[in-house]
Amino acid sequence: MPTVEELYRNYGILADATEQVGQHKDAYQVILDGVKGGTKEKRLAAQFIPKFFKHFPELADSAINAQLDLCEDEDVSIRRQAIKELPQFAAGENLPRVADILTQLLQTDDSAEFNLVNNALLSIFKMEKLETNLRKLFDKLLEYMPLPPEEAENGENAGNEEPKLQFSYVECLLYSFHQLGRKLPDFLTAKLNAEKLKDFKIRLQYFARGLQVYIRQLRLALQGKTGEALKTEENKIKVVALKITNNINVLIKDLFHIPPSYKSTVTLSWKPVQKVEIGQKRANEDTTSGSPPKKSSAGPKRDARQIYNPPSGKYSSNLSNFNYERSLQGK
Repeated sequence: MPTVEELYRNYGILADATEQVGQHKDAYQVILDGVKGGTKEKRLAAQFIPKFFKHFPELADSAINAQLDLCEDEDVSIRRQAIKELPQFAAGENLPRVADILTQLLQTDDSAEFNLVNNALLSIFKMEKLETNLRKLFDKLLEYMPLPPEEAENGENAGNEEPKLQFSYVECLLYSFHQLGRKLPDFLTAKLNAEKLKDFKIRLQYFARGLQVYIRQLRLALQGKTGEALKTEENKIKVVALKITNNINVLIKDLFHIPPSYKSTVTLSWKPVQKVEIGQKRANEDTTSGSPPKKSSAGPKRDARQIYNPPSGKYSSNLSNFNYERSLQGK
């Protein structure tokens, strides 16, 4: 059976492996064997087993059984630690089993343990509801993120026309998915099979191609326009369209991370724009305080966001004549 030092060493191997953690099955097995050790080893195992559980689906049964052994340990501190971590095992097909186990543990006479079990059950029910909503939202998002058209033998599109990209709907759905995904960050990796995730990334990549073409067209159309020129109906639509496409671009780049990230924030296109910018406010303060205003740097500022520039291709050629109003339908 492993010692405390061996448990920490193998924990370090798994923690440092990042995306390749699943390749270190032997290290995880050492941690599972920690349940056979003494009090210190068991306490560490109770924490380490659930932390890496999702990366080793082939060891799922062994991991759950190991954690259950700790839930029945004679040491009350070990039991409480093991029970507290049980919700981390409640993923996919394991959820009913873990819920059943927790229900049985409600029979404990220890009031502190009872509260832990009750809280764990509530956590699982919330996760199940969140996962259900996230799956429905994901399926709806796929409806507005088409697959690339099939290519004929001559390299042209097999179909008559390419699918239209409905940016307004996608901004709303993608933002909602991004927000809920923060609460269940393993959804795209642990809750979906590999084939479905591959399909989603193909859709994201195709959508990103059309997005880049459209963003460039909008920036070119708005370049140099200020004041009254931006107040025409056509340019107002273009300004909103640029906000929409920039937002989608940021969210898609987050989802392309390995694993998917949910850290970026965007201001939705339909949210009102603040009239006074921070830079303007500071400039006004500097002026009113009696000190000379700071000189602005020469030349236009670069966009803070670095836009991903995908390979050009025929997939998005239809966007060159895209109708701006059509992209904002439903607004």
